[in-house]
Parts: sequence; structure tokens; C-alpha cells
Amino acid sequence: MNRYYIFAISFLISLCANAITIEQAKKLYDNGKYTEALSGFKELLKKSPKNTNLNYYVGLCLYDMNEQEQSIPYLTFAQSKSIPEASKYLAYIAYFNYDFEEALNHIESYQMALTKAKKEMPEDMEQFLTRVVNARNMLERVENIQIIDSINVDSNTFFKFYKISRECGSLNATTILPNGFESAPYTVVFQPESKSQMMWAALNANGKESIVTSAILSDNTWEQPHELDENINTNNSNYPFIMSDGVTLYFANDGENSIGGYDIFFTRKDEDGYLQPQNMGMPYNSLHNDYMLVIDEITGVGWWASDRNNIEGQVTIYKFIPNETRSNYPANTPNLINLAKICSIKDSWAENADYSEILNRLTEVTTSDKADSSKSFTLSLPNGKVYNSIDDFSNQSAAEAMQEYLDAVKEYNATINRASSLRKTYSNGDKSVANEIIEIENEILTQQKTLTTLRNTVVSLECQ
Repeated sequence: MNRYYIFAISFLISLCANAITIEQAKKLYDNGKYTEALSGFKELLKKSPKNTNLNYYVGLCLYDMNEQEQSIPYLTFAQSKSIPEASKYLAYIAYFNYDFEEALNHIESYQMALTKAKKEMPEDMEQFLTRVVNARNMLERVENIQIIDSINVDSNTFFKFYKISRECGSLNATTILPNGFESAPYTVVFQPESKSQMMWAALNANGKESIVTSAILSDNTWEQPHELDENINTNNSNYPFIMSDGVTLYFANDGENSIGGYDIFFTRKDEDGYLQPQNMGMPYNSLHNDYMLVIDEITGVGWWASDRNNIEGQVTIYKFIPNETRSNYPANTPNLINLAKICSIKDSWAENADYSEILNRLTEVTTSDKADSSKSFTLSLPNGKVYNSIDDFSNQSAAEAMQEYLDAVKEYNATINRASSLRKTYSNGDKSVANEIIEIENEILTQQKTLTTLRNTVVSLECQ
């Protein structure tokens, strides 16, 4: 009996020694070790299934592990026991399921719990509430467009896959900018067919992205870039495109009228400047980033990019047929959410539609572009000359410097890709890469300065 008693006591002591405490599980969660934390919280929950905090933390771990549907029962239990934060995460889940009414109900519960605790609604939740209301209103007016094709491409060079006619203008890397012109880390330089203007995004004094423009002067130099109107450059504005009429501007913005990250907006210019921008709504915009809308009147095809499909390092480019006048789906359309989210582009196709002729037009544009494949870069010189090939250089040293510059551009793009991958890892819960992200962002800034120096060297040598 004594031996059995001693063995039982030893076994219980061993169990207690190996059992995790709630403080230890919380520490694991705070360090981003969600899988280990979840295991610990679930172990504790088996012993106390009605424990409010344990249910909340199990739900929170599952949420951060992108297992949102599995987190709902635990968060719902915590919500029923008046944990305000549970309502917040349930609102997020409903939002990304496009159940905007349910999201609003959870936000109301969150607000009531805060009021009861005599606390103010956080600013970020006030902003989230605005986005939910905007999204709910958008879902009532989803535009009926025919999306004829979609492709997934590298997120850093996505614009190279837009096959648009020359009359439409061109989308370019920031390497075409004149010496000394700054740009945002991620942007595209738009030029009309005349190449007399450039429009792109640069960082303003507040560190926000602002759309700037520059026009070529009579002496073939470029004027100093200046920002567009204040009603366009709110928060972060980027990825501009101007229609051939010269007055219709499409761009992306992530301000208070956006429902995701970037949303696509449009505006028109009159004698007093640009009018108040309008959100393009769904299906163009989603709860993620949507940007770089281009409409090619020659081919009759529109393009835009989106990361709504959550493919690491890639974005989806949608090709669609623009409507002459907006036509929305009826609000009671059965599969309206699927149409808004673009679950399948075939859902948008007209009955018995044949898009082969339109796609052939794009093939012709592609073929035309391939005929110019010898143009590996664009370099504008102060004398007005534009070089597109190493063979254009008359100075051998300049040609060699240009090759060095192009090699540096490749390294820079590789660094951008690596940074994008690390940010994705961080957003998926691995906080251990935070310092590496900071280091690589500093490396990007250093490489940008190096590129500017190399480009100046090329121009200086060729102009000797």
C-alpha cells in the first residue's frame, strides 16, 4: 500500500510538473508561437471547459493561425460571457466572409460591452466600422461586367503583363525617372503615348504615398515633380492611369473610403482641378488590395490587379470588358456575393458569349510588343535622346556602366521579392522575422541610392 501511495504521489507530481500554466501559454501566444500556445490552452480547457478566458484564447490562437471558422465557437462563448475583444474578432471574421450585417451586429456588441465598462471605442475600430458600412453599401450595387480572363503573376513586375496598345500609354518601372526624382518603394510610372508627361507615387513629408506628376519642358528636361490635388492625395495614393481624354484619372487609395487596403477610385479634371474621387465599388474592389486599373479603348479591354486570392508573392490580373454606362446587378441576385468576390470569372460571362475576337486583339498587342523586345530599358538623356538598347551608346564606358546599372536593378528586384516574402511570413504570425524585415528595408534604401548614383554615372559618361 505504501509503495502504491508513493507511486501515485510521484505520478501526480510529474503531471503537475509537466502541465503548462495559463501564464506560460499566454507568453507563448505573445511571442507568436500560436501552435504551441493553442496546445497549451486546449490542454487547460479540457480541465475547465467553461473557463471564459481559456475559450477566448483558444479562439484567438485559431484566428491568428488562419483557422477563423474553427475559432468561431470559442469566440462566441467568450462573447456570451462579455469579453469585448471576442466580439471584435467575430466582426472581423464576418467581414471577410462578406456578411456585413453580421459584422455590424458584432461591432454593436463590442461597443455595448465597452460602454458598460466605461471605455471609448478605439480609433481603429471606428475606422473599421466605416469600412464595414461602406462594404455593405457597395454590395447593393455590384457592377455587372464581363471578366474575360485572369492570370496570376509576380507582384513586383505585374504591370509588365498588361498588354495595352501604344495609344493607351505605357506602364513603366521607376528606372525611367530622371536623375534625382524620388519614388515610393512600390509604384508604377504611367506615361501617355506622347511621353510628354510622367505620373507615379512618391513619399510626401508625412511618409505617405502621394501621386506626383512631371511634364517635359521645351528644352527636353523634366519639370520638378509636384503633387496632384489634396482630394486625391489623402492617406496613401498610388498607381495612377489617365485615359486618352486627358481628364479621366484612375488611381488607388487606402483612405477612409476604402474597404480593403487599396481601393480603385476615379475622378475627372476640370478647369479648377480634379473633382471629388469616386470609389469604383465591387467587383473591382475587395477586402484586400486592388489597384492599377487601365482601360484600353483600342482593344476594348480593361485591366486591374488584386491580391484578393492571397497567393504568396503574386497578384491576380483581371481582364474585363468596360461598360459604356454602369449597369449593376439587382440587389437580390442569388449569387451576388460570389460575383462581388469573383469566385469564378465564368460567373460573369454573358450567355453563349465568345471572347475569342477580343482575346485575339490582345494577342496582336502582345506580338507587337515582342517585335520591340530589343528594347530592354528606357533611358532619357538631357539632350532629348532616348536609349532603349546597349547598342545605342556611343561611349563604351557608358555602355559598361549601363550594364552595371541593369545588373544592380536585378539585385534590387530580388531584394524587393525577398522583402515581400518576409512581410508575408510576418503577417502569417511569425514575428521572429521582424528584425530581418527592418534590415532588408534599410538595404532597399541603400540600393535605391546606389541605383541613382549608377544612373547619374551612365548619363555623365555618355554626355561627355
